[in-house]
Amino acid sequence: PRGWGLAAWREPRTVLSGLMVLALALTEGSANDWLAIALVDGHGVAAWMGVAGFAVFVSAMTTGRFLGATLLDRFGRAATLWGTMALAAVGVLLVVYGANAALIVTGIVLWGVGASLGFPVGMSAAADDPVRAPARVSVVSTIGYTAFLTGPPVLGFIGDRVGALHALLLISILLIPAALLVP
Repeated sequence: PRGWGLAAWREPRTVLSGLMVLALALTEGSANDWLAIALVDGHGVAAWMGVAGFAVFVSAMTTGRFLGATLLDRFGRAATLWGTMALAAVGVLLVVYGANAALIVTGIVLWGVGASLGFPVGMSAAADDPVRAPARVSVVSTIGYTAFLTGPPVLGFIGDRVGALHALLLISILLIPAALLVP
C-alpha cells in the first residue's frame, strides 16, 4: 500500500533497529577500513602481517556467518546478537590492548565472529512482516549503510588524535547502546 515507505521512517522499532544495524555495520566495516593500518601503526607489525590480520578477520566473519543459522535456531535472535556483540567488543579490546600476538589474533577472531551476524540479522528482523518488509528493510539498510559512509572518516579523525589502533575503541563503546536496542 501507498505511503508505507515514509511511514516506516516513523516507526520506532524500525528506526531503533536501523540504529542497532548502524553500530553493527560499523563493527564490521571498521575492520575492513582500519584493521590492517591499526595493526601496522599501533602494534608495529610488518605490512604483510597487517594484511594477514585482516584476512584472519574476514575468515572469522565468514565462519560466523556459516555458523549463524545454527546459533539463531538454537538461541534465538536476541541471545545470538548479544553473544556476538559481546565477542566483538572483547575482540576489539584484545586487538587494541593485547600484549602479544596470541592475544591480538584471538581478538581478531572474536571481533570477526562477533561482527558476522549483525547486518544480516538486522535485515531479517526488518523483514518480519512480509507486507511491510520492503519499506522497513529500506529504512534499516539506509541507516545501517550510513556506517560505511561516516565510519571511515570518523575513525580517521579520531585516529589522527589518538592513533588508528586506539580509535577502534569507538566500536566497543558503540556496541553498548546497540546491545540495549536488541530487544
